[in-house]
Amino acid sequence: MKAKKIISAVLTGVFFVSAASGCNITDNGADSLLRPPKTMGDEAEIEQLIAETAKKGYTLKYPKSGNYRSAIIMADLDGDKVNEAVAFYREGENVTGVHMLVMYSDDDEWRLSSDRITETTDIDCVDFADISGSGTLEIIVGYSTYTQNTNLLSCYSYSDGKTEEIKSGHKYSSFVCGDYDSDKKDEILTLSTYSAENEAQAVMLKYNDEKHSVYAKAVAAMDPNVIKFKSIVTSEIGGAKGAFVDGEVAGGELNTQIIYYSNELSLLKNPLFKEKTKSFTQRSNGIICTDIDNDSMVEFPAVQKLPHSEKEKAETVADKIIWNTFSAKDDSFAPKFSTVINYSYGYTVKMPEKWLDGTVTAIVSEENGTTAFYEWNNKALGAKLFEIKVFDAAEWDKGRDNEDYILIYKDNRYAYTFTVSDSGSGLSLTDDEIKRSFAILKETAV
Repeated sequence: MKAKKIISAVLTGVFFVSAASGCNITDNGADSLLRPPKTMGDEAEIEQLIAETAKKGYTLKYPKSGNYRSAIIMADLDGDKVNEAVAFYREGENVTGVHMLVMYSDDDEWRLSSDRITETTDIDCVDFADISGSGTLEIIVGYSTYTQNTNLLSCYSYSDGKTEEIKSGHKYSSFVCGDYDSDKKDEILTLSTYSAENEAQAVMLKYNDEKHSVYAKAVAAMDPNVIKFKSIVTSEIGGAKGAFVDGEVAGGELNTQIIYYSNELSLLKNPLFKEKTKSFTQRSNGIICTDIDNDSMVEFPAVQKLPHSEKEKAETVADKIIWNTFSAKDDSFAPKFSTVINYSYGYTVKMPEKWLDGTVTAIVSEENGTTAFYEWNNKALGAKLFEIKVFDAAEWDKGRDNEDYILIYKDNRYAYTFTVSDSGSGLSLTDDEIKRSFAILKETAV
């Protein structure tokens, strides 16, 4: 597992992966040109209706990001417990126009509600949200443009077999939907990276019933050094809902911004961003925000190198991941706990409270497959506390040179084990404490 992958902690014990949301994750590439296999039932009838509508032949188009990746998406738009269908296709040899069909079932027959053409080559993302507060779902579609990281947002409402466009015209790089101002209506939070055409900013879009359009209710500046959004996940942050945004800056490093709306101030805020100041969350690895301890609150990471002297090569000294909570009540953040990470073999060790800051360090040996934990005595390594060692699973099963090690976890590739040193140190951990502190990492493709 290399550092340039996006990494989240999962578990064997106390860790949890929070699924990233938003229209910014991964690109299906050439898959957008593929036709799905022949289907049965409703989907077969829907494909037949598409074929009859296209007439000149068609190629289904697949959204490149987000939670809905099918070219035919089923959703109950009007709340009658019967799904409608939204489909995208490119007709014949036309390479600049994409059709969006909205279809509904009436008397067990699929009918066409609307056929809209947008001058684009791809669908960036599709989502559904109740932006009107009607208790039904609007269709939120992002269309790719010819400008990198710039997409065009379109919105549609559906009722009684009719589809109407909601005026938008807003551009974005990524977006997420949710009730960000606690008014029981969803908003669209768009995020844009800096370009010659656009400022780096977050915009909270609200629905206007009279004008049947969405408008920018609030805007917040974002880090112009971020060139791409890698992960967006939403969470309660003390009386508000915030979007935790992990973005990539030039050189491949990540940082975190937290976007939320303050009802008290009527402002969209980005408190971790300070203009012309490098974020303390900036890190050279792929660790992303996640609900690390399964408490329904997302934590954000900051990375530090563990203490070491000139005698230890910096590349062999393990990183400490500090997991922080954020509160919108006073824009404060606080460390929750820290983990030591081994990127090569994909695991972490949670640091206990008795390991005060600067009292323990860890040395990683890729050659030996080990992470060794030591006391840190101000300027030098102290007593060795314990060692995590990774064996090839097959070699472990053969029982070769592993009699001093205790198994924590084994999969098809590796056996994760440990051995304790009899140092008598007050910083030592018991076997059970070591096992409970250990967690396997999970790669998330982006």
